[in-house]
Amino acid sequence: MAAIGNFFKTIRNNWKKTVFFTGVGAYGVKFLNNKYEESLIRRAYCLEAQKYGNEPLKTGERARRVTVFLNPAASGGKAKALFEKNAAPLLHMAGLDVTVVKTEYEGQAKQYMEVLDDTDAVIVAGGDGTLSEVVTGLLRRFGDEKCRLPIGIVPVGATNSLAKILFGKGESDVRWMADAAMSVIKGTTRDVDVLFIKGEGEGRNVYALSGIEWGAYNDAEQAKKRYWYFGPLKHRLTYVLPSMGQWPPVINANLAFSPPCQGCSRCYTPPPKVTWKWWHIFLQPHREVPQKDYSKVDNPECGKWYSNDVSTVQFVAQINNNLPANEETAGSAVIRTWPSDISKKDFIKDGWRRMKGEESDLPIETRSVGEFSLQPHIPEGKEAWFTIDNELYEAMPISVKLLRDKIRIFSPPRALVTDTNTQQFLQDSQQNVPIVA
Repeated sequence: MAAIGNFFKTIRNNWKKTVFFTGVGAYGVKFLNNKYEESLIRRAYCLEAQKYGNEPLKTGERARRVTVFLNPAASGGKAKALFEKNAAPLLHMAGLDVTVVKTEYEGQAKQYMEVLDDTDAVIVAGGDGTLSEVVTGLLRRFGDEKCRLPIGIVPVGATNSLAKILFGKGESDVRWMADAAMSVIKGTTRDVDVLFIKGEGEGRNVYALSGIEWGAYNDAEQAKKRYWYFGPLKHRLTYVLPSMGQWPPVINANLAFSPPCQGCSRCYTPPPKVTWKWWHIFLQPHREVPQKDYSKVDNPECGKWYSNDVSTVQFVAQINNNLPANEETAGSAVIRTWPSDISKKDFIKDGWRRMKGEESDLPIETRSVGEFSLQPHIPEGKEAWFTIDNELYEAMPISVKLLRDKIRIFSPPRALVTDTNTQQFLQDSQQNVPIVA
């Protein structure tokens, strides 16, 4: 009893140290538990991938060849380790022939894509910037033709906009990356729209999978890196500090746009006529049959252009890749403009909602377009920047066109490994079942 009394007396006399080491110990236990559960998730996905690797190849069939463009500098230099730990083992266990190309400078992936050959698929292991380079290089190569080379995304970058749309974003980054790798292994794909953005000058053409943003919110987020000394408060101050400057931070531009058209007699291009050959006497030629007779569809808005001046604090043009395909959203991009008379309080509140990924509750003007051009009115001596797929580009007059179903992306039809599977492996681990770290 005396020993127990001395123990509690020591804790009472050294309560500050007790609180500190208790907190450190709790953090350590939680950290080790998370690592342990991550290893179980990896093992579950490895066993799933191994099923595909065990399937025998048919006579004369070769293993699928995939080329991975890995940006080692993504995520602060952690991208290589993340890919090799969470995605690469699955690809190899599934029997894929994997070639990894590590990018060393900006624009390298774009150059590779213009000459890439002898591969069945491309995987982008990086963020939005690397994905944009690969897509731009690929579409510059194919031109007006539809790109048939599927693209996989392993989200190991700081920003992964399209990956969040395709795979969601749960609490586990390991599961997120593994789901992306398994979608390549399973071979399930979907066609997505692309924005073709043409700027002034040669070589200024860019392809976007998420959209374009310009305005006060983007300027605030770009300045966030300078607030590192505020620690965890920097995210909140990102929208507070700009409100202390000139107000309101309005941007002005001329916007010309054409309404979207899902197909009509004015814009429909019939498939080319089949050139008759002598062997067609024995073999009927393949004729592409349209799913719908557009010759009887009349859309008086097709091909018309409208122009108006825009005054706003934030301009956003987004693709409907995150929405289910239907007659209303198919073949259109969405332009959103924030009110120009926004108060400082509403700006800060809306910025914090944006930080959490929540929708704005401000009265935002929204319109659907098929094509548009934007002529920014930038004061002399002032710099302005667009954010295209979370990458900075100098603001300039641009023309934007939506390309429907232009590229093919690997995407999962369902969750591949559920929490129930993980719990089963937790039970198996108690029976000394080996775990893949």
